[in-house]
Formats: sequence, C-alpha cells, structure tokens
Amino acid sequence: MAEAAQYRLEELYNEPNIVNVIKSSRLRWAGRIVRMDENELPKKILWTYPGGNRGCGRQKSRWIDGVEEDTRKLGCRNWRAGAQDRGCRRHLLEESKTDPGM
Repeated sequence: MAEAAQYRLEELYNEPNIVNVIKSSRLRWAGRIVRMDENELPKKILWTYPGGNRGCGRQKSRWIDGVEEDTRKLGCRNWRAGAQDRGCRRHLLEESKTDPGM
C-alpha cells in the first residue's frame, strides 16, 4: 500500500524518488573519494580505523557500509575498480537513480 502511494506521489509531482537521489549522490561522492590522491583528507578519514574498544550491543553502521550495501544491491562486485572506469561509473549512477529496489 505504501509503495503504491509513493508511486502516485512521484507520478503526481513528476519528481524522482528522493531516496534514490540521495543514494545516487552518496555513490557519486564515494567514487570521487576513491579517485582522490592518497594524501587528501577525505580519503584519509574514510580508510583510517581509529583504535579503541567498541561499545556493547549492535554495531553502528558506517557511511562506507551503506555504500557497499547499495553497490551490492545493484550487482556491482568491485565498486572501487568501477569508480576508476568512467563508463562503468556512469552506468552505476544511472542505474541507482532508476532502480526501485534501492
């Protein structure tokens, strides 16, 4: 029922699904970070693991976990290598905007 209402709203306002737009933007930024130089701050922050103990309970998901889950849903096995290839990157971003399963 909720999916039907969402589809009608998208059709009524002629706007794309906001969740897909946000996930597509996240994938675009992840690709940008992969292509950055090793000494740039966003890349250092993304691939650095701070020391210390983790708290009890369920682990909090990280930003990169969401990116990897989205690329897995799209069927991309190695998104870091795909970020280097412009054609593959563009195809992945277009698919993420239109895929209803995202």
